[in-house]
Amino acid sequence: MKLQAADKGKTSANKRGLAIEEAYLKIKNMIYLNRLAPGQKIVYGDLGQRLNISITPVIQALNRLEASGFVTYVPNKGYFVGEITEEEALELYAAREALELYLIPNIIKNIDNRTIEQIRASFKKHSDQAQNQPSRKIILVDAQFHLKLAEFGGNEVIERLLREVFEKLYLKYRPEYLEAPRVKEVAAEHRAILDALRWRDAQKAAVAIRTHIWQSKERVTKQLRLRQEGGLL
Repeated sequence: MKLQAADKGKTSANKRGLAIEEAYLKIKNMIYLNRLAPGQKIVYGDLGQRLNISITPVIQALNRLEASGFVTYVPNKGYFVGEITEEEALELYAAREALELYLIPNIIKNIDNRTIEQIRASFKKHSDQAQNQPSRKIILVDAQFHLKLAEFGGNEVIERLLREVFEKLYLKYRPEYLEAPRVKEVAAEHRAILDALRWRDAQKAAVAIRTHIWQSKERVTKQLRLRQEGGLL
């Protein structure tokens, strides 16, 4: 009987864990789709109904999202979708630059020209689609491009850290800050990175990546600074 009781306890705990994980992933997906916008107050009772999940797993999922930096909790006010600050953006871009530059020698060693051209063709299609309607999608396309290259870096820890950096950038950045001209610039900067990798030129690859990250950082921090000066943050 004791063993049966223990098994039931484990089963119950597993179900709770699965419910929390389900809530966590669904809320995160809502933030990605902008159904929960940066800065928006989260009414967890309403959220539970929308997700068809009870309130307890939703609250625990929000606690987990807060620990990950995707939502914030304000005492006596509740939970809000996280909104990136200029300081956080600068730190994330600095981390991204350090991680991507570190991977360049291994990427050059491990990637072949055929793969480079496949990446070029694949991301040209995605960039063309995003250019027609600038949205958070272009941030995701940019993230996927760099994470695809990181797969050839031979370091799973750095790849995971880079994925976390990109997640915070594209989940906490407002889509309305995006501009059509930037989409074209991103595509051109991606081509420059791929060209340098094809030439097996680590120095040019580093310059291309630094330039690309710097341009993105300048655009993002400028928008955040203007918003902050306007008293909207």
